[in-house]
Amino acid sequence: MAIITVSKEFAAGGRELARRLAGELGLRLVGREVLAELAKKLDMSEGEVELMHRGQENNLFKLVDEVFLHTVRRIAQKPEAALDDERYYAAVSEFVKGVAAQGDAIIVGWGGQYILADDPGAHHFRVVAPPAARAARLAKRENLSPEQAEAECRRQDGISASYVKHFFKRSWDDATAYKLVINHGALGYDLDRAIKIIQAAL
Repeated sequence: MAIITVSKEFAAGGRELARRLAGELGLRLVGREVLAELAKKLDMSEGEVELMHRGQENNLFKLVDEVFLHTVRRIAQKPEAALDDERYYAAVSEFVKGVAAQGDAIIVGWGGQYILADDPGAHHFRVVAPPAARAARLAKRENLSPEQAEAECRRQDGISASYVKHFFKRSWDDATAYKLVINHGALGYDLDRAIKIIQAAL
C-alpha cells in the first residue's frame, strides 16, 4: 500500500504533478478534501476551516483581512472553542493518519510529511521551482502583472511556511524531511519526466 505526501511551493506545479502521479499509480488524491472532513470533526463550515488554516500566515488569532472578521467572531463565540490549536491539529493529524492507514493515497499539503514522518511506508516528496519561473507561470495563468504574481507567490509560500512552523516547529523547506525534492523548473515543468523520477524513488 503506497502512501505519498507532496509538499509544494506555490505555482511550482506540485498539484498538477500529484494529480498525474495519482492517475499513473492508481492512487487516491487527497488535498482540499481534508477541509470537508475537518469541518465535520470541528463542527464548522469548510470556509471556517480554511480560514483557520490560512490564518497561520501571522497567528491563529491575528487575521488581518477585514472581509473575514465576522466569520472569526462567530467561530470564537462557539462554546467548544473552535479556534483552539490543539483541537485543530488533532483533527488534521487524525485525518491524515487515517488516510495513511487505508493506504494507496497521495496527500497534498497539510504537513503530511511531518505527521507521517515516522511511518516507514510513507514517501515524502517536495516540488519546487525558481521564484521567477513560478511568478511567470502564475502571471500567465491568472493574467497578473509580474509584480502581482511575485507578491502572490511570496504570500502563499508564507502561509504554508507559517503553518508548518506553527504546528510542527519545523522548517517548511527542510530538505531532510523529504525522500526527494523535485526542481520542477529545472525539468521544464515536464510532468512525464518528474513522474518517472518519483516512480524510480519509490
